[in-house]
Amino acid sequence: MASEPSAQSTPMVAVSIPSELAQASGGFRFVLPEGLVDAAGAPAISVRTAAGAPLPSWLRYVPESGAFVASAVPDGGLPINL
Repeated sequence: MASEPSAQSTPMVAVSIPSELAQASGGFRFVLPEGLVDAAGAPAISVRTAAGAPLPSWLRYVPESGAFVASAVPDGGLPINL
């Protein structure tokens, strides 16, 4: 039996960025769906890896646009699960 979410539960969304997303320059920009960012409220979004660690230094999240941005991805950096 599934339990009802409590008022204190934090909604979570899993994002997987595949290696094919990196462009020839080695970077990428991945924007979350507009409704997701609006519903979640950009200032309250906390982004971590699926393992609970902070984002790697080569990847940043821009709350104003709801985008993940990397100018260069190190070998083995993708895919990454957030």
